[in-house]
Amino acid sequence: MKQGEVCRNFELDWMACDGGGEVGRIDADYAILTAKGDPEYLQKLVPAPLVATDEVVIYMGWFKETVKDGITTWAWPFHEWGIGVVSHLKNAPEYTGNFLVQLYVDDDLVMAHGREVWGYPKKIAQCEISPLTSEDSTSYEYSITRRGTELITGSVDNLKPIPASEFPFFGSKYAICFKQIPAASTISIPQQELVFVQIDFEAKDTAKGSGTINLTDGPFDQFPVGPLTDIEGYFGRCEFKHHGLANLVVDAHELARPLDLSAAGKSLETARA
Repeated sequence: MKQGEVCRNFELDWMACDGGGEVGRIDADYAILTAKGDPEYLQKLVPAPLVATDEVVIYMGWFKETVKDGITTWAWPFHEWGIGVVSHLKNAPEYTGNFLVQLYVDDDLVMAHGREVWGYPKKIAQCEISPLTSEDSTSYEYSITRRGTELITGSVDNLKPIPASEFPFFGSKYAICFKQIPAASTISIPQQELVFVQIDFEAKDTAKGSGTINLTDGPFDQFPVGPLTDIEGYFGRCEFKHHGLANLVVDAHELARPLDLSAAGKSLETARA
């Protein structure tokens, strides 16, 4: 039995990808930024029993229609932007990964099954990157816009070749998701977990340089990550395997949620008035 055969929502979309298999084999191009943050800010974004480090990973990905050995393993292209805090389990530091704080995608299946199955914090947005990642360049810049507000602009610049082993997305990594399943009949969250999703990366055309990132709060989006320093930029083209069945799932505490809820739905000017 395959994952796509038991999930009713978007079943035809999923069955078009490797016959609904659990492991998604996808070709993707990444512009990545690594940075240092203030642990006082970052720990508030990470639920126990995770412990935040001072490392922040920001990425913009272009995920391509992918055919492997004559099998369509991914059926349509999409963009994904994400920001996460490198974190580990308090009593099992070998379980270290990128705890994902905010994600934006421009495809509905990717958003829906990412949230429903693993707890990826995905929202729909408009994503642009220039030049196209199929073009070789020493610089790429991107933007993310949601509900009419440009939230994010970023770039990787002055790129020079590096060994694939020095690329941030190389080898086996964990994406860590905070999964909540609200109850339908009461105001409660009966299921709240940390889901460790294994992703195996191969990388080529890897390069390193400088980078920039600008995060702007909007009426429906806030980025309470605090100041970021020591920003480095990377670019690479990857093939990765996304393991559909998680290696580890543990109960999670509530998030601190350091958000200004009074600003929800308001422009910056209205919120400051």
